[in-house]
Amino acid sequence: MNYLTQNSKKLRFKFLGLMLLLTMFLQAQVTIGSDSPPNEGALLDLKENNTGSSSKGLLLPRVSLSNTSNAAPFSSHIEGMFVFNTKTMGSGSTAVTPGIYYNTGNNWERVNSTFTNWFYMPSVVFDTSTVGKNFTKDLYQLYAGQFNTPKYKSAGAPTAVTYLPDSNDLYYYIIDYDSDVFEIVSLTNQGVLTYNVKQAASAYTLINIVFVLK
Repeated sequence: MNYLTQNSKKLRFKFLGLMLLLTMFLQAQVTIGSDSPPNEGALLDLKENNTGSSSKGLLLPRVSLSNTSNAAPFSSHIEGMFVFNTKTMGSGSTAVTPGIYYNTGNNWERVNSTFTNWFYMPSVVFDTSTVGKNFTKDLYQLYAGQFNTPKYKSAGAPTAVTYLPDSNDLYYYIIDYDSDVFEIVSLTNQGVLTYNVKQAASAYTLINIVFVLK
């Protein structure tokens, strides 16, 4: 094989390689997981088979955020970035907890579900007719019981409220109470409140309880 023939073959291979690269760059839509074409509205279509169904999911990058203001572990805030945060860190309004976060270009924002991420506990009765110590109420079970068996509903609504987080999916807060009547002993991570009754309640006695989705 002479030099010109070898050179011609090399040029043909280079040309084919260049055409392949150009084709890949020009192909704006990509399917990952199967050999079927992507949905016409998707730049990237993840599907395991040609029917579009799948037994696998998208696994986001797992990172450790320190707070919503700090871009770390990235060097700067990148608008549109999605991650799964694995840590509970920080304090106050910039604290982060495990879950999906996106970046606004200025800070991290947690991706919350469609339900409100905090709510007042439904009304329950605290019997203060007996003064004593170490009374308990399972706040979560009282809430779940009311949401599972509502007294009335609108036409067509499900029999029970359709979404109930688990007890470990909530933070529990007592944001105010009548300290002349109640003494708070403890409040567990599962929502069990232990309290003392110091005297009978008046017409103005209150105890306000808030649940916050983690």
